[in-house]
Amino acid sequence: MCISLEAAFTSSQSLAPFAPDVEDQKVWLDHLEPVKLSPGDTLFRQGAAADSIYFIESGQLSIWLELPGAGRVKLRDLGPGHCLGEMALYRQEPRGATVEAGSYACLWRLTAPRLALLERVAPAMASAMHRHVVGLLAERLDHSNKHIKDPLARLAHAIRDLAENHFSAPGTPDPRIADAARRQDEVGGIAGAVQFLQQRLQSYLADLERATSAREQIESELRIAGRIQMSFLPAPLAPADAARVDFAAFSRPAREAGGDLYDGFFLDANRFFFVIGDVSGKGVSAALFMAVTAMCLRALAAGIHPAGALLNRVNELLCQRNDTMQFVTVLAGVLDTASGELSWTNCGHPAPVVLGIDGSTTWLDDGRGPPAGAFDGADYTTQHRILRRGDVLLLYTDGVTEALDPDSALYGEERLSALLSGAASADARACVDRVVRDVESFVRGAPQADDLTLIALRSIRA
Repeated sequence: MCISLEAAFTSSQSLAPFAPDVEDQKVWLDHLEPVKLSPGDTLFRQGAAADSIYFIESGQLSIWLELPGAGRVKLRDLGPGHCLGEMALYRQEPRGATVEAGSYACLWRLTAPRLALLERVAPAMASAMHRHVVGLLAERLDHSNKHIKDPLARLAHAIRDLAENHFSAPGTPDPRIADAARRQDEVGGIAGAVQFLQQRLQSYLADLERATSAREQIESELRIAGRIQMSFLPAPLAPADAARVDFAAFSRPAREAGGDLYDGFFLDANRFFFVIGDVSGKGVSAALFMAVTAMCLRALAAGIHPAGALLNRVNELLCQRNDTMQFVTVLAGVLDTASGELSWTNCGHPAPVVLGIDGSTTWLDDGRGPPAGAFDGADYTTQHRILRRGDVLLLYTDGVTEALDPDSALYGEERLSALLSGAASADARACVDRVVRDVESFVRGAPQADDLTLIALRSIRA
C-alpha cells in the first residue's frame, strides 16, 4: 500500500526535496494526486496524450518502446526517487514510450495546470522541482551516453569491420557484438539482429560461392558445346571450289550455343548444295537438334535428290524419337554452276531473295511446306528457276527480321526489303556484310534476341 502523503515528505526521495517544512507540505497536498498500480498495470501507453509528471514513491516500473510490426523492446527500469513523463510539463506531445508496473507501486501525479498554479502560489517550491527535473534529465543523458550511445558506437565500428571483411566468418566471435547481444535492452536487440544478419549473410555467401562455381562450370561446358557446334559448320571453300561459285556466310548465336545451321559444298563438278536452317528454341537443346539435322543433311545430300526427296527423308528421321517436339525450318537447294539452274525446297523457312545484277529483287516465296520434324509423312516439293550470271541468292534466318532495338521494335521484313531493293548485286560477301551492318546499326547495341545467320551464293561461269 502507498504510505500517507505526510509520511512521504519525510521519507520520499522524490518529494522531500520540494517540501522541507510542514507549511510546504500542505502546499504539496493541494497539488499532488496519489496513483496506485498493481503488477502488470499500465501507467500510460506510447502515443497517448501527455500532461503530467509522475514521482515514484515505491515499487518498480518498466519503460517499453513499441515497434510497429516488430514487437516491443524494454528501455529501462525505474524505481523510488525517479520521475516519469517530465517532458509533458514542457512540451505537449504524445508519450514516446509505454510504462508498466513491474510490482506494486505508488506514485504521485502532478499535472501541467497544477504546476502552473504552484508556480504562482509557491514559486520557490516550483523552482526547486524544475531544478530537480533538470538534474534527472542530466542523469538520463549520462545514462544514455554510457549505456546506449557508447555501446552503439562500438557496435557501429564492429558492423563496419564486418562489411570491410565482406562478412566473412571470423576466427572468433567479435566481442563487441557478442557482449552487446547479451544485453536485455534495445542495444542487445540491435546486436542480436546484427549477429543473425551476419550468420545469414555468411550462409548466403557460401551458397553464392557454390552456385557461382557450378555456373562457371556450366558456362565452360556451354562454351565447349558452342565450339563443337561451330565445328559442324563448313570451313571456307577451297580455292578450286571458290573459283566456280561465290559463297559467303555469317552466323552468330545469341547464346554460347545456338540452333541455326548452314552448309555449302559441291556434290559433283557442277552441282553446289546449300542449306540454311533454324531450330525451334535456343540454347543447348536447339544446338543438339541442329547438330543432328546438319549431319543428316550432309550425309544424305549426295545420295538423294531432288531437294524435296532429301527433305522428305530428313523429316522422317527427325520425327523419330522426337520426344521434345522440336522442329527446324530448313531451306535446302542445289545450284548448277554450269547452267545456272537453281532448285530448292522450303520447309517453313523465310523466303530467300534473288538480287539481280540490274538492281531487281525477287522473293522466292512459292511452295513453302511445314518445318521438318513437325509432321511425320510430310511431302515436300522442289521449286526451280534460273539464276542468271551475276545474280546473288540471299538466304537468312528470322534472327534478321526479328532483331530488336533497345525499345523492343522489330527490324522487320519491310526494312530488309527496303535495304535490298534497287541495289545492284555485288559479290556474295558484300551482300551478307551489308545486311549484318544494317541490323547492327538498327539494334544499337541491344542484347541479341535470336541466332543470326545469313548465306549468299553467286554463280561464276563464263
